[in-house]
Amino acid sequence: MLSSLKKKCCTKRFFSDVVTYTILVNGSIKLGNSEMAKEFFDKMLHKGLHPDRFGYITLMVGELRLGDKSKAFSMREEILALGFPPDLIVYNVFVDGLCNMGNWDEAHELLQKMAQDGIMPNHVRYTSIIHGHLEIGDLWKAKELFYVMLSKGLSPTIVTYTVLIHAHIGKGRLEVALIYFSEKQEKGIMPNIITYNVLINGLCKLRRINLANKFVVGMEAKGLPPNKYTFIILINEKMNLGKWKEALRLYVATLDRGIQPDSCTHSALFKQLGKDYKLHAVHCIESIVLGTESNAKLKN
Repeated sequence: MLSSLKKKCCTKRFFSDVVTYTILVNGSIKLGNSEMAKEFFDKMLHKGLHPDRFGYITLMVGELRLGDKSKAFSMREEILALGFPPDLIVYNVFVDGLCNMGNWDEAHELLQKMAQDGIMPNHVRYTSIIHGHLEIGDLWKAKELFYVMLSKGLSPTIVTYTVLIHAHIGKGRLEVALIYFSEKQEKGIMPNIITYNVLINGLCKLRRINLANKFVVGMEAKGLPPNKYTFIILINEKMNLGKWKEALRLYVATLDRGIQPDSCTHSALFKQLGKDYKLHAVHCIESIVLGTESNAKLKN
């Protein structure tokens, strides 16, 4: 479709203006065709049309997605020369683009440049860069950025705390993870199912299944029932510990709650069983399910 539109752009019959070309540039980028976006942009310039600020920003997004930050920054200088002042949208485009490329230090420097230009980054931008540093194992830099965010009066969200908990418990720093978990609640930020699953999964990997179970109970007490992923985590850990019967009880619990098991659930359940025992397990489960169905028919 874009190719046919491109051909029409070359004919006199096709009415084209800045808005039309910008739409085509944006559409190309959304379809993952940044090269086509660049062609539409160049065609707009060739026809003597002057892209507006949104047109430049749209193409900068495309260049960053291609991983060509030099071209994107060059375009940024170009729009500044044309009299378009730097604003939050432009900075956000670059911070997100640099984060996606893994250039966390450059993204951090850009945050500082934003402040110098009198533009306050929001908590989303800080959380993105904090997450990036955590992903590469730089917990100290992530912590530093977290406190910089707080010092600027920006409130962390549940997403910020969840990425901090995930990284620290993944590194075996359980005490720090639990401090973050408690801290967010003290600030009135309630954990969601994702936060609980991250914490429960980390506890299971640290072989702290009893503590994980306590958080499951606490989660339900707060009106958050375990979901499919919670059960997969718990079933997986029971199987790691060789507790087949307890894993099977959890599997039945998923059925009782109306949660449809998937391939991940089955994989967790059967991961450490021999072929013969797997067959036996399948028969056990089938008998349980069939027995449940038979009881339901009798009740009806």
